[in-house]
Amino acid sequence: MNQIPDHAAERVLGTIQEVIDSADEELEQAEQSMKALVEEFPEASVVHSYYGWVLSRQGKHGEAIEHGRVAVRLSPESEISSVMLFRLLWSAGEHQQAFDERKRLQKRGQSEAYELLMQEWNEGKLEDYEGEGN
Repeated sequence: MNQIPDHAAERVLGTIQEVIDSADEELEQAEQSMKALVEEFPEASVVHSYYGWVLSRQGKHGEAIEHGRVAVRLSPESEISSVMLFRLLWSAGEHQQAFDERKRLQKRGQSEAYELLMQEWNEGKLEDYEGEGN
């Protein structure tokens, strides 16, 4: 969150939480909210990650992946950005690219986020994610 000024952090996190909570019912509004945050904070990786998430849920996989890649480029050591890109790629059917992203981050050290992701996969939850937004 270091790319977002302290005075705006609470508002940004609140907007992201609202988008997460209402995305199933109001995808268009969620997209507009996240697009506005991306325009206001173009250097904030977390904003690009969640914008990608919303776009993916709408089936806009190409645009979603672009924002996921921007997030990783802005914060290459961020587990959140990396896992979000993994999920965007996976949802788009780009499984090899998803695993390549996982390997990229793991070269930097152990990742608790990917351990949890792989646990979800082993429990069959990752396959459930693939159907979201399609």
